[in-house]
Amino acid sequence: MAKLSERDICTKYITPALVDAGWYLHTQIREEVSLTKGRIVAKVDELMALCDLLKADLAFARENRARLADALVHTALQAA
Repeated sequence: MAKLSERDICTKYITPALVDAGWYLHTQIREEVSLTKGRIVAKVDELMALCDLLKADLAFARENRARLADALVHTALQAA
């Protein structure tokens, strides 16, 4: 038996069964409906850019905390 693709199975078995069950091919059945891939990809790119900014902000804050901790330790040691 030949290996059938998903499209082949739909065309050969599923769509005819739906039509036989009373479904209207042109109004109730949609095949290969394309989604708005362009908008989704653009939104993902936008979110990835925001993630990059957040990573940079977190790294900057981590460096500032380390400098502050060093300064506090240095000041405490100087006072002792």
